[in-house]
Amino acid sequence: MELKTGQYDVVIVGAGPAGCACALSLKDSGLKVAMLDKSTFPRDKVCGDAIPGRAIKTLTSISHEYGSAFKKFAEKFDTKSTSIHYKGNVLTFEWVADAYTCTRIEFDNFLFSLVKEHTATDIFTDTLPHSFSTNGASISISFKNKPDIFNTKIVIGADGAQSTVAKQLTGRILDRDHHVGSVRAYYYNVAGMEGSKTEIYFDRKFLPSYLWVFPLPGNVANVGFGMLSSEIARRKINLKTAFHEFIAENPLLKEKFAAARQIGLLEGFGLPLGSGITTLSGQNFMLVGDAASLIDPISGDGIGNAMLSGKLAAAQAIRCFTENNFSDTFMSGYDATLLTAIGQELKARYRAQRSLSKMPWLLDMIFFAGRNKALKRIIQKML
Repeated sequence: MELKTGQYDVVIVGAGPAGCACALSLKDSGLKVAMLDKSTFPRDKVCGDAIPGRAIKTLTSISHEYGSAFKKFAEKFDTKSTSIHYKGNVLTFEWVADAYTCTRIEFDNFLFSLVKEHTATDIFTDTLPHSFSTNGASISISFKNKPDIFNTKIVIGADGAQSTVAKQLTGRILDRDHHVGSVRAYYYNVAGMEGSKTEIYFDRKFLPSYLWVFPLPGNVANVGFGMLSSEIARRKINLKTAFHEFIAENPLLKEKFAAARQIGLLEGFGLPLGSGITTLSGQNFMLVGDAASLIDPISGDGIGNAMLSGKLAAAQAIRCFTENNFSDTFMSGYDATLLTAIGQELKARYRAQRSLSKMPWLLDMIFFAGRNKALKRIIQKML
């Protein structure tokens, strides 16, 4: 759709999982909605490609039709178990809840297609907002090298870790203590992979960080490594070098990758953790997904929390129009709902992450305790 100057009730900036979940949740609201994205679809997103149960649970809660459509979607693997490796030992956890691996180019395009097919959302791709200005009653959005202006009562910032919405409307800057730097590459023909099993590898040298190997259709694996940004800076770590060292120095990984072939580039990306949550909303705006810094500090998952936040932001937007109240005080109802749902979970996981960083021997204790079935079940609940 071509840009045009216009008035919208809600403008969603970003068409990833958070933005699409928000648009889908606004389907029957009667509101005039626009969704903008800097890319055209299908497009890739550098990520671990793990789709957690919370993402599918949220999608199904928006509409059973959407959840059923994803379960029929062919371009994915069901995740039934995860093996965690450390010092030659392994703990394997079996999962009951739905979880999957699916490339982001496929998953994001699936969600984007749902928005196109099932909602009246005006969609503008290849469109990058340049500035957001507020007059106290609404927000105006302008675009670089284009004369068009959008006016809206509510902006939903779903534009990722480098969110322009968050930077301009909250003045947010990078907090390295609550941010992970990561790299990821695709590999073909990694030995010993099972489509239903994801693999995690720890190394004392890089604790509490880990390397993941996630299977994908076509004998492909998503392989990545991440580390707290403050540790990267303090220890002057080169992530790409560390990634290759991790594989070369681990006997099991060295064997698994002996005949593997890297596909494409080893690419970097940032993960804003949900452990230092500050501003989530304000007058006439809300932040969702990575723009709201909602990534799990232990698992690195962001998609489940992103989609939940998109759904909750849509519900708050409807309340704002019902009450004709777009103030920061009223908008903070979104903050309260979201933090009630996941706030304590994120704080607990951040404390666990920091504990592992300061006391690496805790990982030895976890592996020792995992030999006991009852203790292993307790550990599994924490993952």
